[in-house]
Amino acid sequence: MNTPVAAAVRLRVPPFVQMYEADAAEFGRRPLVASHNLHRSDLFTDAALIELLDTVPRQNVHALTMGSDPTRPDQNRVAIHEGVGGAELLRAVKNGRLWLNITRIDRFDARYRVLIDELYAQLGAKVPGFVPDSSQGTLLISSPHALVYYHVDGPATVLWHVRGRKRVWVYPALDARFAPREALEDIFAGTRHEYLPFDVSFDADAAVYELMPGQWTAWAQNAPHRVTNGDSLNVSLSTEHFTAQGRWRARVWAANRFFRTRLRMTRLSTRESGAGAVLKALVHRLARQFGLDRAPAKQHTATLRVDPDAVGGVVPLDASGRLSESLA
Repeated sequence: MNTPVAAAVRLRVPPFVQMYEADAAEFGRRPLVASHNLHRSDLFTDAALIELLDTVPRQNVHALTMGSDPTRPDQNRVAIHEGVGGAELLRAVKNGRLWLNITRIDRFDARYRVLIDELYAQLGAKVPGFVPDSSQGTLLISSPHALVYYHVDGPATVLWHVRGRKRVWVYPALDARFAPREALEDIFAGTRHEYLPFDVSFDADAAVYELMPGQWTAWAQNAPHRVTNGDSLNVSLSTEHFTAQGRWRARVWAANRFFRTRLRMTRLSTRESGAGAVLKALVHRLARQFGLDRAPAKQHTATLRVDPDAVGGVVPLDASGRLSESLA
């Protein structure tokens, strides 16, 4: 996973990943927490974050606000931030109730590409048989007491926590009690947002832990999870990695969606091995090539604008997407 920039970029604090041998054997199968040293890096200081927010393409910076009820994902709302500088964005996060996702940071800052490559090189050296095809990263900057609603990620992920404190709940993977089969199919097909209906009774089956600076966590691919921040600014690096097995799962489940929505076949197996899985994936691939699976892509519509001086760090937009005159 070396890149052309790796030889040219040297990190001031080389990343270091630690984990117990027992955890290494269970990586990707169950929730685990281990340690790293990214919290000692100068990549995550206020000054570095402000510089980053001022230089990365703004289409890769996504601002969201939320309510306080974990059962209400409908309160997760997108905010535009055109004309708001990096320092103001960071101030809005510190004083408001916001979550900034800086996606594909590895594309725009060579230091993060080198950092992610080194993290995965160390994971690969510790975890038997772990050889991802590729990896990518999103930098997360979030407010005190902000939350991430109950959701499922398509790719396998690792969360490298750097600043602040988080409480993380992780639920059993690929279990219809916690993630309906149809919802997972839609997520793999890219037609649905990752949020799922949540009931507080689910917590009885969750692994729950506090994540501190210098710790990282991973869980089984497609395990539902949610997060609540502590009482200070939080900074984390979220990485996604792709393996042949993970890509194949996505193909099989997306194929099931095609057969369910276009051919009304609702009792297909979710097995990812065998001739049936191969046949479904092949037919779906041909259908896509002939334009027979034009599923609508998920959409994000902004209803707010970031304002570092406003309560919560945001103000509403009117129906035309402009600032409401009463609040401008």
